[in-house]
Amino acid sequence: MTTQVLKIAWVPLLAFAIASLALPLVKRVACHFKIVATPLSDTHGSTPLLGGAAIIGAIVATLAVARALPGWMCLGAGGLFAIGLVDDAIALRPARKFMAQTALVLAVVALGPRFGLAPWPLVSASLAAFFLLSTVNAFNLIDGLDGLAAGVGILAAAAISTIGLLRGDYALACGGLAIAGGLGGFLVSNLHPASIFMGDCGALPLGLLLGAVSLQAGGLAATNSRLSRYIVPILIMMVPLLDTAIVSVSRMATGNPVSRRGLDHSHHRLLALGLSHQCAVSVVWSVAALTAGCAVLLAAMPHAYVVATLPLVAAVFGLVGLFMIDLTFDSEPPGIAYGYMQGLARLILTLSYKRRITEGILDLVLITAAYFGAWLIRLDFRIGDGLVMALLASAPWVIAATYAAFFALGIYRGIWRYAGFSDVIRFANGAVLAGILVVIGPVVAPIALSGSIAVLFVILLFNLLVASRLSFRALRKGVALLARPTDRVLIVGAGETAEAAARYLTSGRNQRLRLVGFTDDDNFKQGKFVHGYEVLGLLTDLETIYLRTGFNQILIAVDSLAEERIALVSAFANSHHLPLRGFSIRVNDMGIRMGRAEGEPAVATGKVIA
Repeated sequence: MTTQVLKIAWVPLLAFAIASLALPLVKRVACHFKIVATPLSDTHGSTPLLGGAAIIGAIVATLAVARALPGWMCLGAGGLFAIGLVDDAIALRPARKFMAQTALVLAVVALGPRFGLAPWPLVSASLAAFFLLSTVNAFNLIDGLDGLAAGVGILAAAAISTIGLLRGDYALACGGLAIAGGLGGFLVSNLHPASIFMGDCGALPLGLLLGAVSLQAGGLAATNSRLSRYIVPILIMMVPLLDTAIVSVSRMATGNPVSRRGLDHSHHRLLALGLSHQCAVSVVWSVAALTAGCAVLLAAMPHAYVVATLPLVAAVFGLVGLFMIDLTFDSEPPGIAYGYMQGLARLILTLSYKRRITEGILDLVLITAAYFGAWLIRLDFRIGDGLVMALLASAPWVIAATYAAFFALGIYRGIWRYAGFSDVIRFANGAVLAGILVVIGPVVAPIALSGSIAVLFVILLFNLLVASRLSFRALRKGVALLARPTDRVLIVGAGETAEAAARYLTSGRNQRLRLVGFTDDDNFKQGKFVHGYEVLGLLTDLETIYLRTGFNQILIAVDSLAEERIALVSAFANSHHLPLRGFSIRVNDMGIRMGRAEGEPAVATGKVIA
């Protein structure tokens, strides 16, 4: 194997060199024929769009030299390059563009390799054509930020090459390495700020090439597990496919056409959360690296382990997708949108948010993951196909018992984005009751498990419930840490009101804000932490804290503060030209005009007062 690897090590280098050397010529041609992207603002000028010519040329030339260039690849890449080139030059109508793509994909499926997705040729060809059309358009749609699509493509190609090398298919490995090398040569000029774009002439054929070779990689992995034939290609292309699914569902849920252009792709949502261009690209690259790594691992796993670990993999990426979709309703809650939505949008909101069907489906995956995980841990990760078949037979009974426990204890009454300690207690009770029902299940159902496996099932189920329900808050916190804060706030006070202010400010809704800490005159609180943030000093230490943290806003959050201390803070704020605000939790009496009965509670509010 080492000898073969050394024999093809020159492939990515040659593709990289060809793409790099071709880019200057491609830029001049694009500018001469005015095949350029013109930004809304003219401050940065136009950017050439023919980067795909250098990429595809480098891939085809390299594979030709390596004598690993099949005819279907020339047909598919050349045809989609032509379609993309026309679209870059004169902007084809979406319907005509899709029809042309469909014709090319069908030709590739007819003349290309047999992917073996089903035992029936027509069904197999239909599945392959659907997948390739999806990857063609998904990869095109993800090309929205400088360097984004190129980096995702390199990671996908690296996974394909690795699987080819591990399975001894050096032709497939050459194909992946050539794609990675061509994209690498282009990426040098496409990093932010990009001097050239890939354009449709690059994104469309690359989507086809990556989709086709990922199907071939799945076919190789199928020698270990039949499921890998389907799972591996999806994981390799997970980032563009997941982004397309997120955008499609979001647009349908808000009553917008799926085909319309918009700034609602995953990378746009990351930018809206306050991430910089480079940071957003790095986050997407990281997810692509994770999916590529999962694809390689599952390709090397025996069938039993693929079945046992698949639910957990599905849960992780399912949560990421749901989080991105949920961002659609940041500005307008789904309950309000439901009031004026009609048709399919109303149905999606009903199933997802009102009836909680999506949450129930996710729990189906979590319960299965906990059940399989308990057996894996108990058996020291030594399982076989026979045990997996037995677990699959008993899993429906475990799922039914767990759902009964969840409904009995009101697991579905909470709201994800507001999940707190009381919900965690309910999750613990639900997991314990599910364990009890599973233990007594053998009386009426074919469930055979020991007490230790039941305990492991309860522990894993509880942790998965907590992780899934708190995932939205955790993801928002993680994004907030990566975001570019424009406002750095120091809170005056370190009591209950200050803690409430910290929770309010760090809820994840305002990614432009970052809390630096607290200041309080109570000596016993110095150096301690409130809501995860340090009490940095006394009020007399404001100047030192300012030099240390660089805060640019002050928020007073105490129930009472002596006039001289207020004057001290105010003088400091005025001398440094910093805004000074107050946070209060008040009970407003709204009962007289609204007819509140005597003794009925008033309304409590929390707000930031300018």
